[in-house]
Amino acid sequence: MSEPARLHALQQLDLRLDAARARLAEIELALSQNAEVQAAQGAADAAKAAQHEQHTALRNAEAEVQAQQQKIANNQRTLYGGSVTNPKELEDLQNEAAALSRHLGALEERQLETMMAFEEAEASLASAQTSLEDTRARVADQNRAMTEEQKVLLTEVAELESDREDSLPEVAAEMLALYQELRGSRAGLAVVAISGNECPACGATLSAAQAQVSRSPTQIARCADCGRILVSA
Repeated sequence: MSEPARLHALQQLDLRLDAARARLAEIELALSQNAEVQAAQGAADAAKAAQHEQHTALRNAEAEVQAQQQKIANNQRTLYGGSVTNPKELEDLQNEAAALSRHLGALEERQLETMMAFEEAEASLASAQTSLEDTRARVADQNRAMTEEQKVLLTEVAELESDREDSLPEVAAEMLALYQELRGSRAGLAVVAISGNECPACGATLSAAQAQVSRSPTQIARCADCGRILVSA
């Protein structure tokens, strides 16, 4: 195999390694923190807090109604117990009874509204919890698939790294140094295969001499603009 061909083969190995490692990084991030589960958990927590708030409001409303009912019961015992005979006091008790009843009606209406709000909060909580469970189950399935993909990629990376190590002794030291330098400065792409008169990486027009050198098994052609190594496709 010619020197340019060896460099191109090394480039292809490295591109596959880059892609596999990038995908592994994505999988590791997805497995460690899933935005869908976090969002569903946040919605469930918010629904739980709202349900707790409405439950407290309902208990307070029920307590107010019970207290008002007790006031009415006390008023009725005094009014009809026979201990009060003064007409003015009896009239005051009757007026008080009417006022207490009106206020009880308002409290009972508020209690009903609070009960309806609590039932809505409970329904929202149940829906949020179901959504959280469904999301967790779906993500668990996705994670299983990603875990399997992760295993395949780890095996692929190990094989590619082994192939890369085996190929390095075949590349001349100065060419390997140039290749590594270009990999670092040209976004990982040091060698490109050309089939026309343009550099496929930067789009620069190649001279006839450059195109001819790129087909040589012994000479190294480079793009005059981006500096990448050119090989014939």
